[in-house]
Amino acid sequence: MKFDPARMRDGEFVDVDFSEARFRNVNLHGTRVMEAFLLNARFSGMIDGLVINDVEVAPLIEAELNRRYPERANLTPVTADGMRAAWSVIEELWARTRERASGFPEAALHERVDGEWSFVETLRHLVFVTDLWISDPVLGRVGHYHPFALPPTFMTNTERFGVDLTADPSAAEAIAAREDRMSVVRKLVSGVTDGELDRSCGEHQVQSCLRTVSNEEWHHNWYANRDLDTLARPHRPA
Repeated sequence: MKFDPARMRDGEFVDVDFSEARFRNVNLHGTRVMEAFLLNARFSGMIDGLVINDVEVAPLIEAELNRRYPERANLTPVTADGMRAAWSVIEELWARTRERASGFPEAALHERVDGEWSFVETLRHLVFVTDLWISDPVLGRVGHYHPFALPPTFMTNTERFGVDLTADPSAAEAIAAREDRMSVVRKLVSGVTDGELDRSCGEHQVQSCLRTVSNEEWHHNWYANRDLDTLARPHRPA
């Protein structure tokens, strides 16, 4: 069954069977779901203010993620030294992930798992994240977007970035672009001061831009390793 996207907003769905349905890049802001059967359902994305059975879920998710991955507690710094420590965490995580990925064949690094980005596409997206949040607002660079940079799928009017959405770089080429952009952030955090963190850059501050990048880095490292786990299974479903 297909619904007209133009008529979904403020709609009401009664006695509709969405079992086994998949929703991607959907805006569920302010959605109310009542008398639902959420059995074996999975959600991922930006979750804030979600209340299930009168319990706000986001703080519970954050607490559990921090319990499983203690390094996350270092990724919301408020000082320059804390920012350097946070970036060291990111560098270490990705060094391990790149080493792990090097043991996979090239084809596997281009393979999508459950419709998500491949390992190579993930690296390309993080190149875009650095260009969008650091090179542009913080460093003031013009025409700096790498041609391999991959914007999020929900973003429209990507022509303004000058990126090549049809690009199909090898893993080595994607890693090289990624290493270059990581060095940009490394150089920035190595010399940043507490005062500079408060500097305005457009609608944001240097601190918020760096924290956004760290958050993106951590989550996509998590996603990448999750998918590598799947790719490593000897008898995984086709």
